[in-house]
Amino acid sequence: MMGKVIWLFTLVIVLAACGANESQSTTNGSTPSEPLPPAEATVEDSNFVYRLFTEKDVYDEFGDTAIFAELTYVGEKESIDIYHAASPFYFPIEERIRGIKVDYAMNEPLIVRTLKKGEPFREKYIFAGGYSDADDGKSVDFIKTLMDKGFPEGEYIIHGSAQFSTADSADLTDHEAFKMKTDIGFTVTKPVNK
Repeated sequence: MMGKVIWLFTLVIVLAACGANESQSTTNGSTPSEPLPPAEATVEDSNFVYRLFTEKDVYDEFGDTAIFAELTYVGEKESIDIYHAASPFYFPIEERIRGIKVDYAMNEPLIVRTLKKGEPFREKYIFAGGYSDADDGKSVDFIKTLMDKGFPEGEYIIHGSAQFSTADSADLTDHEAFKMKTDIGFTVTKPVNK
């Protein structure tokens, strides 16, 4: 009987200790977060392949970044015309530690671009976001830093998309619209002094 009481007492202490540790990790914010999306992602839709990628998983704070989007026609024709805004590529940003999202602004003329079969059309990411009077001070400061210096320390997700349409004639009344979306992620850290 005494053995059962000691065993039960030990079990209660172990469970209480586990509960205390669990509640501490939740309140301190030290629970592990979801992993970032991969550094490269590809989406296929009909006769097109959209690829979004960054050359590195980790960049130095305010250093150069190499983030690209590609669109490749893989259909039966030798080439195809696509119709899009200033670019077919959008690069909205989310910095998940700060909880800040930055939309991607773009002029919207109607551009016609000819894609040759199997030849990727590629563009490098450039910042094209902004802020308004409705944004809070923390978001405005963050966006100004992005505009002036580049990416500060953080965990970033690019919610990329390729948006364009195709048509059998320049009429565009009978067109097929495409919106191919995917996410990639990368980390920015303070450089280590050597």
